[in-house]
Amino acid sequence: MVGLVLVSHSRTLATAVRELVISMSGPTLPIAIAAGVGEDRSELGTDATEILEGIQTIMSEEGVLILMDIGSAILSTETALMFLAESERAKVRCCGGPFVEGAVAAGVGAALGLSLDEVGREAAKALRHKSEHFGDSGGDHEVVQFLKPRQNESDFLATTVVVRNPHGLHARPAARFIREAARYDSEARVRNLSNGRGPASARSMSGLASLQILQGHEIQISARGPAAETVLTALRAAVKAGLGEEVNESPPPAAASANSAIAQSRAPVAVSGGIAIGELFFARAINTDLPTGKVEDTAGEREKLRKAIEKAKIELARDEQSLKRSLGKEEAEIFRAQALVLEDPALVEAAERSIEDDHENAAAAWQRSYQNVAEAYQSLEDEYMRQRAADIEDMGFRVLKALGIRGPKVTQPARPGILVADDLTPADVTNLSEKLILGVICLKGGKTSHAAILLRARGVPAIANAGSVLESAKVEPTDGTTLAAFDGESGELWLNPATTKLQELRGRQERLQKEDERLRRISREQAVTKDGHPVAVFANLGHAGEAAPALKNGADGVGLFRTEFLFLDRDHAPDEDEQFEALRELQGVMDLRPVIIRTLDVGGDKNAPSLGLPREANPFLGVRGIRFCLNRRELFRTHLRAILRAGHGGNFRVMFPMISEMQELRDARSELKDAHIALESEEKQHAWPIPVGVMIEVPSAAILIDQLAKTVDFFSIGTNDLTQYLLAADRDNPDLGRFQDALHPAVLRLISQLTTAAHRHGKHVGVCGEAASDPVAALLLLGLGVDELSLAPALIPRIKDTIRSSSKGEMEALSRKAQTLGNASEVRALSGAR
Repeated sequence: MVGLVLVSHSRTLATAVRELVISMSGPTLPIAIAAGVGEDRSELGTDATEILEGIQTIMSEEGVLILMDIGSAILSTETALMFLAESERAKVRCCGGPFVEGAVAAGVGAALGLSLDEVGREAAKALRHKSEHFGDSGGDHEVVQFLKPRQNESDFLATTVVVRNPHGLHARPAARFIREAARYDSEARVRNLSNGRGPASARSMSGLASLQILQGHEIQISARGPAAETVLTALRAAVKAGLGEEVNESPPPAAASANSAIAQSRAPVAVSGGIAIGELFFARAINTDLPTGKVEDTAGEREKLRKAIEKAKIELARDEQSLKRSLGKEEAEIFRAQALVLEDPALVEAAERSIEDDHENAAAAWQRSYQNVAEAYQSLEDEYMRQRAADIEDMGFRVLKALGIRGPKVTQPARPGILVADDLTPADVTNLSEKLILGVICLKGGKTSHAAILLRARGVPAIANAGSVLESAKVEPTDGTTLAAFDGESGELWLNPATTKLQELRGRQERLQKEDERLRRISREQAVTKDGHPVAVFANLGHAGEAAPALKNGADGVGLFRTEFLFLDRDHAPDEDEQFEALRELQGVMDLRPVIIRTLDVGGDKNAPSLGLPREANPFLGVRGIRFCLNRRELFRTHLRAILRAGHGGNFRVMFPMISEMQELRDARSELKDAHIALESEEKQHAWPIPVGVMIEVPSAAILIDQLAKTVDFFSIGTNDLTQYLLAADRDNPDLGRFQDALHPAVLRLISQLTTAAHRHGKHVGVCGEAASDPVAALLLLGLGVDELSLAPALIPRIKDTIRSSSKGEMEALSRKAQTLGNASEVRALSGAR
């Protein structure tokens, strides 16, 4: 018998309709309701998770018909359908008929044994007799809507590929997949052939998540449109290459893949190494209620939401760049993946339709939309995918904040202790107090969540999945009443540990802390090789607030200050005084230590909405760096004036990015001199003369090093871009991973040639690219003649320790051998075997 699911905003209404239907069709009719929200479902609203459960509860071979009342009931139903397997979705129909009359007609038809489509037609035309009685002949009462793909399959080309990623198509590889699909003018979709789920749009993060693609699963990618063949070839190759991750060529057997869907163990999971001992403090979310009023100007409210989403994207881009500076590129990929949540058409369109159909305000509509998707994630079988719900929540909070709503914020302990939280979002982790948080215990979650990655990167001891342990021990959620200790390396947790165990743990903790202290203490001393060669180790910074921690970690100066971060998170460009104040704060912290200020470097992968950058087919080869500044002379002059004024009394140096020819350098130096002359005429204090350097990022600059060296004071190599341009390999293309390593022999040879030429002219050479933070690369670079390294502050102690463990002679011998090899992998193998 066909079953019915009644979806309504009102629990009371749905219950009454079910009673009415049963009274006419009999008690054997399978009928479920999904209505209301809140703890007792007494609040008005609809819940995609409850709809999904209702469908699966009454699913039979005959199928299920869904009837909905209004507005977001339709959106919630569509969201629920995304998480059904294709075989189940084929047996579901969503009827556009009237809610009450349609349910009665459908119930009677189902009781009579009609087919699913016949039951749907009975529901769709349920108003006809009433309309005819009152003389209303309008409307097509024969229509029944089927919310399932209706595309002509013959229009699509298709290919299949097996996913090898260890955790399947989770957030970061999915983000790369979506970005790759978005490059082409074609409609693309994905089907999971291993579990029958799909299809889903290749551009939807929530859609891909609904497919639950695990390691070893075979997926079908289909496309139609002008570039169908091209997009299929590109996507298949990207998946085979691992979408930016290391992949296994031999997939696990099907049974092994299924193990990832097994329920969580009761034992806590090790997340981030270290011993934590302290009182437990329980995180509580503080939130401000959403506005409840309806809106009349729906167009204006949709625009308000779109602007808030764009603002959230800008903030996210800023956090990504900040995290890349402090913790590294891999951790920063977390935010790149999250950004795609804000571009997910299923999420955004659902909120906009709630505004249009239900006249909900932007905040309420957005919250309903993202919470539906987050709840759907939480209902998935795979634990790794369930943990992605925290990312959805995090993105939801960011947009609410942009709308002026204060999102939930995890409270900090009143005094130093261990924080216990249900789970944490990436934003929560970035806001944790270093002084108050001794460790973190998550009741849910696991080692693979994005919050876990950030906790490890920050060095905060942490365990997860500890809810059942605390529950069985009957730990009351009262701050400061329970002493706990845990080992973030093994996952072991002790509640109110015995004195002997506590002494043992404190001893282990003390030994670890002494080692950390030793490294920090040594990091403040100069890095000198075993054979007596000193090496300057500088910090890459993005704002003045990072300067003090950099000095604490042993920075000898600032090798790269990224001025573009003064321009990114804003609607308009900062004026001269604002730039001056920000740079002056930096100068005050660094005193007379050398500080290299890179002039405004936007374009490529750094977009600044306040500057109105042009849209380009290939921005990495377009108007970026010094090219942009020389196109916007007035803005450039203001920028240079602020740098010169802030440098007065300090040790500032100016560096121009993306120089590719002598004329660009001449023009840039001319603008710098004009800024000096103007400030002098205005009798404003400023730094002059000031050392001038250039970034070596473009191969032409490396070739012209002899000419450039005659007119500059120093050089700094940007290894990321130099590698990209020299090897003609887009650094964001996951298929070209082996060409994105600065240890490629061609890159090493070029660096060797330019350091030799620069030294011939008496000019020193630094490296401020990502390779400087890689211990293997750092030794090779120093062996090639590089004079100084500049890197993320958190990594300085490790690199200094690496330098002290080697001699200059060993580095040079290693570098000479590396230049004779064939690729970066061979170079790394050589370095590992030394």
